[in-house]
Amino acid sequence: MRGVVVVGSYTYVPAPRHSAAAANGTLTKGGLSVPLRVTEPLFREFLEGLSRLEADLSRRWVATQTNSAISGAE
Repeated sequence: MRGVVVVGSYTYVPAPRHSAAAANGTLTKGGLSVPLRVTEPLFREFLEGLSRLEADLSRRWVATQTNSAISGAE
């Protein structure tokens, strides 16, 4: 996962991957930011997992639609 991610009404800005241990990502809403000191690694892992799930579901959806179109033509 790279860059800014919008999660509902929140915006997650991750710390750079190779940044110092003191650098933290932030969660922002309505112009207010909260540094994610303790939870950033967990939040990043969660969002990466969601991204993998989304990619897998998208791939399966396309495969289902392609198979449906072929089945209907027979």
